[in-house]
Amino acid sequence: MEPLDLYLHDRRIGEVRRDARAKHRVTIEWDPEYQGDAPTLTESFGVIPGRAPDTELASNFLGGYTPEGNQRTALAAKRGVEPDDLYGILSEFGGSIAGAVTLRRTEEMPDYHPDYDELAERTVASRLQQAIDEHDLGARDDSRSMLPGFQPKLLVARFDDVWLEPHGRAHSTHILKPQLQSRPEAIFNEFYSHELARHAGLSKFQSAMRRAGTINYLAIERFDRQIVDGRVILHHQEDLAQALGLDWRNGDAKFQDHRQPSRKGRPSARLIGELLGSIPGGGRAAEDWLRQLVYHVAIGNNDAHAKNVALLHLANGTQLTEIYDAVPNLFQEGRIDWNLALSVGGIFDHRRISVEALTDEALSWGVLPRQRIPAILEETLAAVEEAVRAITPPTLASKGMPERIEWNVSRLRSGAEISKPKK
Repeated sequence: MEPLDLYLHDRRIGEVRRDARAKHRVTIEWDPEYQGDAPTLTESFGVIPGRAPDTELASNFLGGYTPEGNQRTALAAKRGVEPDDLYGILSEFGGSIAGAVTLRRTEEMPDYHPDYDELAERTVASRLQQAIDEHDLGARDDSRSMLPGFQPKLLVARFDDVWLEPHGRAHSTHILKPQLQSRPEAIFNEFYSHELARHAGLSKFQSAMRRAGTINYLAIERFDRQIVDGRVILHHQEDLAQALGLDWRNGDAKFQDHRQPSRKGRPSARLIGELLGSIPGGGRAAEDWLRQLVYHVAIGNNDAHAKNVALLHLANGTQLTEIYDAVPNLFQEGRIDWNLALSVGGIFDHRRISVEALTDEALSWGVLPRQRIPAILEETLAAVEEAVRAITPPTLASKGMPERIEWNVSRLRSGAEISKPKK
């Protein structure tokens, strides 16, 4: 079977082949001229002369760029490959993924040029409905794009205020998330969180609520993409599930196990903090992680798992990405699970979180100065409180979010556990 050319940005760094022993694995062979002189962190990209990368690490890294659950199953079925056939999925959909890694077919012409079609409003609506019905990212037959996650979405580009459909491995610049009948308020809650995070200085990317035909959707600007002189420039990204080498096939591997908090092969806030502290200038990244953790607790986001935290590897170093996919989930009547995705100071139950628990958590990383932690906590809580007072949630968002977030923040700032507000 033909190898796939592995690129980082627009530089060929090696080739990827199917592992001879297991279809859920691939092997990487480095280009002789590549010496690891690129901004990367994951050990699967660690170049040791004369030694191939660890197959398990390499597979979990590349597999971490694939969709999850029904989306991966549906996309694989469309191309006649099995959902755990990593080489097959990368061959079909690895042309444009998160970050700046791309997998290109050997037959690609040297003069390749990205191809886009303009999308009329009715076509946007049709593709969004397809993404809902078929769990396939609204993909066309020639698409080589994919993105992690479970939620239905459509990958598009936007140039000159027009939505465009990428063909082949042409890159998207935006993610469109349609409103779901099962959770009609979810995208409005997510948009509200985007607005809060921007106002609090924790995110910069833009988002907007839009409508195509009868479908409401959330349009999100991708922070791993930048348009320069009409070209889409990629920024190298990996999420913390990839950075920690978690099993790409297991949809639960991104969550800490609340029954076995120290279970091997699962993440924790501490493991993330320790990893961030190990990179050059990691103190700043660890501070940003603490700010993000405080934000997730403050808004009641119980889905802040390892794939919803990511790193950007830029020319001037590695940093934590902006907050993304941060939804105030504890407002979904009938679907509330008080357990957080990652424990805070050993506590999973959101109602029991306090500034003391956040402080204990941050200290456990062994990265941040003890005297700096209280200031980070207070600054972040104050910024969230100010954002809640300044931002009005959309009409169709869950009711009572501002009041509940204000409750969470006031309880934390008072030194008490969040508990549950009286009705």
